[in-house]
Amino acid sequence: MWSRRLAYLGILLAGGLFFIFFRGYLSYYVFLFLLALPVLSFLWLLASSFFVRVRVEADHSAAERREPFSFSVTARSSRFLPVPCLRLTLRVSNVLGGEAETESLLFSVFGGEMSASQLCRSSCCGKVVCAVRSARALDFLRLFSLPVRSGEPASVFVLPSRAPAPALVSELSLLPGFGELTLPSQPGDDFSEPFDVREYREGDALSRIHWKLTQKERTLMVREGGRSASRSLRFLIEYGADLRDTDCVLETFSRLAFLLAEHGVPAEVCWEGGGVLHTASFRGEEEASDLLGLLLSREPGGGVSALTLLSGEPRWKCAHLLYLTPDASGDCLSALAEEESAARFTVLLCGSRAQENSSPAVIPVLPDQADTCLAEVEL
Repeated sequence: MWSRRLAYLGILLAGGLFFIFFRGYLSYYVFLFLLALPVLSFLWLLASSFFVRVRVEADHSAAERREPFSFSVTARSSRFLPVPCLRLTLRVSNVLGGEAETESLLFSVFGGEMSASQLCRSSCCGKVVCAVRSARALDFLRLFSLPVRSGEPASVFVLPSRAPAPALVSELSLLPGFGELTLPSQPGDDFSEPFDVREYREGDALSRIHWKLTQKERTLMVREGGRSASRSLRFLIEYGADLRDTDCVLETFSRLAFLLAEHGVPAEVCWEGGGVLHTASFRGEEEASDLLGLLLSREPGGGVSALTLLSGEPRWKCAHLLYLTPDASGDCLSALAEEESAARFTVLLCGSRAQENSSPAVIPVLPDQADTCLAEVEL
């Protein structure tokens, strides 16, 4: 645009010299025309840009990894006041991380509606978002530009594999009511499964008095409630700094989750997002798919691990905690061993660092050997 402005100033200077050294109507009208031309061009741009709208739409709501998908960019203007030129800058990014790509589109003089397609492909799962970073209308001379309104970004979910993992589902997990298994570990309000019996304290309800034990001990004894697990399987998911490691973590979860959903085994999932620990549960394939969409939409957080957040708050005790992480350091394993919210732990080290860990307490999951690695898991 600056080159065109400099070119116009050169032409205007030539017209001024022509007007000065050549006295006559021709030089006067030429110089007047050169002065009025950018004004008329700007006024047309001002009127036409008011009616311009830009929107981005995804041709598909979801796609597989490495499968091509596209976004449609549509620009609409008035048929009676066509916009001289429209310049768009698109930003395509994966919300889980990775590098963002920018593309430029140029629509020449048009009135009505024009569309263009932006083809994309992603080798990692996540939520790919296409947004209009900049939309400006240009005048006929390309001397001025004005911003135009654009719609909301469009997104496509790039899904990991949902093929059930070749892991072993134990007979205990397949028992009816396994999801409501009670594992009292701390005092609570559920008196159907007492946690302990203790001496009476002021304020205790009389209905909680254990009369037989009171008669035996010759002092008032009351039942103390326990906490029961609403889900007996819990996934704890850590996101990696590298998009490929996160891709491996989410694919591992997806395959294990759809294996459980296939057998109707309920589970709870915990993950970090925005410095807060989020929790959701699933039982069937539809709920697992909705939960997978939440995990793919998670934006990079504040650097706090999900394990730290889990340890910092009291939770129902579960029968089995599966910790999916791209980095299983010694401190991480020590913190997991001290965690009292599960009766059994399984650590799945996913991604590029899986080969570097030799701890027997860790099951490595390599992206190119996922079936072999997941066959060692017992749920």
